[in-house]
Amino acid sequence: MKIRAFLSLFIVTLIFCANASTSFAHTVKSQGYSILNIKGKTIDYELFLDQIDMLEQFDTNKDKYLENEELSSQKERIEAVLQKDLRIEVDSKPLTMEMLSMEVTEKASHIGVLFKLRLTADEAIEQFNLHYNLMFEDSPLHTNVLLVHSGEFFYQNILDTKNKDVQITIAQPESESVLWKYFVLGIEHILTGYDHLLFLLSLVLIASRYKDALKIVTAFTIAHSITLFLVATDRIQVSSHWVEALIPLTICYVAVENMFVQQAKWRWQLTTLFGLIHGMGFAGALAETGLPKSNLIGSLLTFNLGVETGQLLILCLLLPLLIWLRRFPWYRKMMISTSCLIFVLAFYWLIQRLQ
Repeated sequence: MKIRAFLSLFIVTLIFCANASTSFAHTVKSQGYSILNIKGKTIDYELFLDQIDMLEQFDTNKDKYLENEELSSQKERIEAVLQKDLRIEVDSKPLTMEMLSMEVTEKASHIGVLFKLRLTADEAIEQFNLHYNLMFEDSPLHTNVLLVHSGEFFYQNILDTKNKDVQITIAQPESESVLWKYFVLGIEHILTGYDHLLFLLSLVLIASRYKDALKIVTAFTIAHSITLFLVATDRIQVSSHWVEALIPLTICYVAVENMFVQQAKWRWQLTTLFGLIHGMGFAGALAETGLPKSNLIGSLLTFNLGVETGQLLILCLLLPLLIWLRRFPWYRKMMISTSCLIFVLAFYWLIQRLQ
């Protein structure tokens, strides 16, 4: 029985906390953003690079931080790197790049440099090739989220060492196609959102019945849907830095409570409060992609539906296992051990995001 107990403990911890622990690697691996807005023959390109990727080349005073003064003093050198490793071609002809601005800023709780670039073609752009080879030499794990908007056209991709060149043809899609992309985006966000997944796990660890778990999940869904819509539609404004810090704090609290509370009777009320915070986090992630103004509500709805679908998939796998494990007398010890691990991971994220 002891072997079986430890095996079950290993399975539960591995399924969720292994995913969460990969985010430690995620903190080493960097992610940038490329947001392209195309209007006629002009491409406005917002390029965000994590400062981690730029320290080796541009941190002149070696203090592990980039400053606007450092960037300004190396403007010509930085422009040369961009011209060399970032190209957009139309009909095999490279477009001339103009750097409008660059500044140290924060995006998705990461400090980095935001470049605003403009590229202009001779005529309206219908198809182009993007070559991206930035930062790979110093940071081979670097990835860049590519988002392209042109009217109702929406395209997304991930640029990395294996995917440096992409060809994009602009075609105005049916509205159903745009909505489907946001639905898939919602699923991807929850399945790769280790902090949200860990929060869900910590919430349902003490649920002894499906009824209790349903109350918790329903409260979380309603709460985060409210703030997702309010923030995404600019009804309220919040600081992404503090939201990203509050999310691991909610995980820490629930993990500690799991060590002292044995029933989930009132947890749905706590989940409602914390769900409001997580909804702001979802909205921040969605803001990175941009939203089509002509179909704002539909895109929000399908993104949220994607989040719920991904959440439901996880819970359908998790809950039957947890309910079955509760039959054994050692479940309480397993739950406390898992909650301790969850607390350590969440506290690490908290400290990291407060820096």
